[in-house]
Amino acid sequence: MRKTLGILGLAALFGYGALLANHAQGVASGADNSGYMNLARLFLAGKIRDELRVPEGFSAGQLRPWLFTPLGFQPDAAGKSLVPVYPPGLPLQQAVWAWFLGSVEKGAAAVNVFCGVLFLWLCYRLARLLALSRTAAGIAALILAVNPVSLRFFTWNMSDGPAATWAVAAVYFALRAQKKPSFAALGGFFFALGVATRPTNALLLPAIVYALWRWPKAQKAFVLGAAPLLAAFFWYNHVQYGAFWRTGYGSMAREFKLRYFLPTVRHYGLWLARFFSPLVLLPFLSHLLAIRRRETRHLLLALWWVPFFGFYAFYKYTNDTWWYLRFVLPAFPALILAAVASFPELTRFVRERLRLHRALVLPTLFVLLALGANLFWLNKLRVLALTKDEAIYREGVQWVCREAPEKSLLFAGQLSGAFYFYSSRAIVRHDLITSRELSEVLGQSDLLGLPPFMALFNDEVQTFVRRNPGLVEPSGNFGRVYLFRVRQGAAEAVGKSVSSPPPRRPSVVPDAKKP
Repeated sequence: MRKTLGILGLAALFGYGALLANHAQGVASGADNSGYMNLARLFLAGKIRDELRVPEGFSAGQLRPWLFTPLGFQPDAAGKSLVPVYPPGLPLQQAVWAWFLGSVEKGAAAVNVFCGVLFLWLCYRLARLLALSRTAAGIAALILAVNPVSLRFFTWNMSDGPAATWAVAAVYFALRAQKKPSFAALGGFFFALGVATRPTNALLLPAIVYALWRWPKAQKAFVLGAAPLLAAFFWYNHVQYGAFWRTGYGSMAREFKLRYFLPTVRHYGLWLARFFSPLVLLPFLSHLLAIRRRETRHLLLALWWVPFFGFYAFYKYTNDTWWYLRFVLPAFPALILAAVASFPELTRFVRERLRLHRALVLPTLFVLLALGANLFWLNKLRVLALTKDEAIYREGVQWVCREAPEKSLLFAGQLSGAFYFYSSRAIVRHDLITSRELSEVLGQSDLLGLPPFMALFNDEVQTFVRRNPGLVEPSGNFGRVYLFRVRQGAAEAVGKSVSSPPPRRPSVVPDAKKP
């Protein structure tokens, strides 16, 4: 029987891997996606920065370097180099896979598939380590497998899925180190890899400290396992941003406010109830009671999920849309394991206090409703179709490069990171330029004989046309990518027709627009 279950488990993992492989897309699309893949390509070339691409006939010091900087980068202090914004952990993993598979796109997709399968296996193994039955462990893994947030970020080229995988790996090996201290070195390595992938994975530290509190040898092994990769990460930060504690995100203090707390808590409650049914409240209350009784595994799980959910409750963007729950995805396993670990207590309560003989009805109902709700929202939110939509960035850039002459001046915003990855064309950021700068750039393009074109994503068209009335005329579109030609004589008229204040320094936080 045990062997049969093992075979079924392997078949399930293989099937899940096939599902992810069929939908995973390694596309350099928006800011995050292109930022990771552009850095992965730099790693493969043995570089951590790149030269600023400036259009023919322009010079780097002529205009603000931000105007020539694609999404996912920031200019260095001298204004001559492009410094990647995003942490190096995911691009490093993508570069390793790309070295084997032959392209960064394949490498990016492979990272997601590998991490997605490993995530489920580790969640199952961790559940067993926490004394859950095989059935309960399988249920926890299954619920996580079909959750829309999990599937979204194990098929999309983002850091959230891999960060969640390395969080589970760190906790799993920390717990195994209680019996064999050498496993803590692996826990330390995966903790460091998680931090290098997404720095807020450091919020896992309270759970790690609790897991290793009474095992001094394991603590030393954990530190030794984490030290090399953390040292490399801090060195990278020092070289790129001037101090080991800095990241490319810059100062994020302005994005955290007390007033975001209540809306975000409501957002958490709404989507957790939608994904796992309102019955999720019952195992959650049981989990809180277990914490009050100081039950070890429930304390560990609470020290895992509370720091993540608490930290991001004050973040400006967490409550904007459902898929911004990605920020707390590394803590999802702790919540689900806590719920499933509460089943025996719920069953006992129903049998003894409510005197119902069919005590298993409540946990069974929760599982069925949770699976059904996840599958419902998986379909309603088009989760598996969303990644297929990403291909428009690659195909759209290739189309624009065919339509706009080589000797032309290209403006781009949302597509700028994709242009940097899929072409050698330099761009000017239309979303950052002021009216004075635009007039100057268009005037020089006229002198150089470079016809100017605007490459806009569909979400940008309305805003751009409203901000710049009469400036452009349609040239064509490829799906959601639109190409506009700047009208002749626009350089003289632009100062009169455009009224736009100088933009703030570009933020590297995600675009708050809903998909």
